[in-house]
Amino acid sequence: MYLVDKEFKKLREYYRENYFNEQVSKRIKDKVHQGIKNKEMVPLEKKRSYSITKKLAYSATAFIVLLGLFLGSAFISPTMAEVVSKIPFLNMIFDQKPISQAIMEELEEQGYEITGSGYSVQDKTFFVTVSGSDEYYNQVEGEIEKVTEELISSRGYDDFSVEVEKERTTEPNVNVENNPKYQNGDLVMESLKEVVPKLQQQGYKIQDSYGVFYPSPDSQEIHVTLDIEDTETRTDEIENAILEEIKKLEIQTEVIVKINSINRQEKETEMQWSMNVLPVIFEGMLNKKEYKTKGVGYSYKKGTMNIYITTKVEKSDNEASDLAKKIEKAIQEFLQSDDLKGIVGDTPYKIIVRDKDGKDIK
Repeated sequence: MYLVDKEFKKLREYYRENYFNEQVSKRIKDKVHQGIKNKEMVPLEKKRSYSITKKLAYSATAFIVLLGLFLGSAFISPTMAEVVSKIPFLNMIFDQKPISQAIMEELEEQGYEITGSGYSVQDKTFFVTVSGSDEYYNQVEGEIEKVTEELISSRGYDDFSVEVEKERTTEPNVNVENNPKYQNGDLVMESLKEVVPKLQQQGYKIQDSYGVFYPSPDSQEIHVTLDIEDTETRTDEIENAILEEIKKLEIQTEVIVKINSINRQEKETEMQWSMNVLPVIFEGMLNKKEYKTKGVGYSYKKGTMNIYITTKVEKSDNEASDLAKKIEKAIQEFLQSDDLKGIVGDTPYKIIVRDKDGKDIK
């Protein structure tokens, strides 16, 4: 849904209890159907480009008509005005699917051959990748761009661009199956899958997140990384057990074990924020011109979540202080809302707004 269901329900229920009757109901239905009829009265070749608007027609038109009837009546209530005006911008994003997911689903539903979508923070550009022949790409590029722009704009975003690109197919430079280097990496990974569960069964507090990689394309070392709980102190025993198991492989490549100590609760907290909270803040800040944002980021240190918003203004600009306060207020309203209580909890956080040169705006 492109509207915030919860806030709309509040508005609808309050209006129904105080002012709604059959006459008003008929007026709303008539206006909605007339709106739909007007949308249908377009040439057939143009109907496809109106798909997003059409999908929103009943819900959005009903909402607008309801607001119009209410705000245009003599029964304007301060309570209702407050409900309408205090829907936080970021909460509206939180109640919707991530924009990249929404783009993919919309385009796939319309039958386009899409292999991916992404976003560049630096360029503020949404990318859509199309598979198929050159002829197909040339045929649908403009349509896909228009549909994508409509969808993004429907969220109230006004600071973005869209690029539609053709999927690039390249021949692999390395035959992994016959390359001893990569074969050794696979063997080490299989060895880890054997030894780590055994160590866990013996009581060692090792997390399931472990992996194998080469630090660079030309490296002759294999690096093994794994996470342990910060209460686990037997790191030497863990490392020796892993290396002993790998020695059985009789490979000629040096293996280095890197063990990271983590706090499980803090790791879970960071994951909750990075999956459910920060993407909403970043999406909202980057795609609205009024926030003049050029970069975003975060760090989670010593139990505190630090949220960084880098703007396009200079610290000395007259508007810098007010802009920083506006950004902080928008984020604060979101983090302190009922929607976020179960995620944010009592986690301390800081909102740091910076100027174009990375200086904190006080």
